[in-house]
This record gives sequence, C-alpha cells and structure tokens, in this order.
Amino acid sequence: MCYMKQGIRLPKITHKRLAVGLVLVLVGFALSVGVRAAMIKDTSVHYHANFALYINGQRDEFKSFAFYEEVAACSMHNESDPKPRTHMHGNNPGLVHVHDDAVTWGHFFANLGYGLGRESIETGTGAYVDGQDGKQLTFILNGQAVESPMNQVIRSEDRLLISYGTETEAQLDDQYKSVPSDAAQANTTADPAACAGAHELTWQSRIKQAIGFSAHE
Repeated sequence: MCYMKQGIRLPKITHKRLAVGLVLVLVGFALSVGVRAAMIKDTSVHYHANFALYINGQRDEFKSFAFYEEVAACSMHNESDPKPRTHMHGNNPGLVHVHDDAVTWGHFFANLGYGLGRESIETGTGAYVDGQDGKQLTFILNGQAVESPMNQVIRSEDRLLISYGTETEAQLDDQYKSVPSDAAQANTTADPAACAGAHELTWQSRIKQAIGFSAHE
C-alpha cells in the first residue's frame, strides 16, 4: 500500500494582497501619528511688554546694535545662556521679548548689560542712586508707582517707566505716556526675527514631534 504525505496547502500571497496589507499598515501608522500630533500642546513661551528709561530727562534710545539679539540668540539649545530668555531685537528700543517663564525685569536689564536694583539703576553712562544729588528714581508699572520692578515677573503687555531725575508728577506722567504700547500688536503678529515661539506650532512640527524628532531639527 502506498501512502502519500498530506501537506497543508497555504494560500498564495498575491501582489494585490501584499499591496492591500501595506496600505492598511500605512493608514494605521498615519492615523496613529495624526492622533499623537493633534494631542501635542504648544508649550513655547513668547510674549511682549513695553518700557522706557529716562536719565535726567533724556530717554535712553538703546541705539547700539549690541542691545539687540537676533535669530541666533533665540535658540533655546544652550539653556545656560540667559539671553534667549528675554531680550530686544528688530531695533525696537521699547519692546521686550520674553521667551521663558518667571522672567523678571531684573533679568531683562541684566541681559542688556544694565544693573537694576531696589534703589538704583546702572547704565552704560554710570550708576544712578535714589536720593543722590537730590534726584529721585521712580518706577511706574502699568500706571502705578512701585518700589522696584527688579524681582517682578514681566507680564504680557506690561508698560514700565523708569525715570531718574528731578521731574515733577506732571513730567513723570508725560514720560509714562511716552512708553510704547505695541506689545499687544506684537503678541498677534509673526516675529520678524523668527524666534522660537514666535509662530504657532505648525503641523509639520507636530508631526516631527509625534514620530520622535525634535521640533528644533
């Protein structure tokens, strides 16, 4: 008697089946990435405030290019560098750019190379102390006189006047009125220097993060 081994017949895998399977895998991957991308929250910080500084009746115009940080300074890769946290750029001497949480006015002036204390301010032309030579150092934040903004966190659309001299209340009021008020507009427009956080988190950036790439790449 002759015996034949019975084999299990496997279905033939056709090109069509392979193509359908590949499409299903790609669709599943795309849906997974899309869902992850949609759930990514934009945690970048970028908002603006305004200020003006007067010394003996003369407004500091911050004309030197050294006061302004451009694209390179906006990179957050070097976290030990404090300058990306807050700075000026675009040659706008009254607009503060804030790129991190808990940034104070003291941090901002330190990044300019100035020193802001409780009763003094130090600029490129000297140190000015409240009460020296009968002159006063005045801080007006959002229309209210404050002791010192040194340790106060910069809030979006803040307006700060720092004035040193012998100004009357009327003159201080005029100086405060000169503080720019373009922070609100800057908050809603694209940053000309393209700083990190200046633009809305795009879908391209979301997708990169969803598949494991850094948003900075």
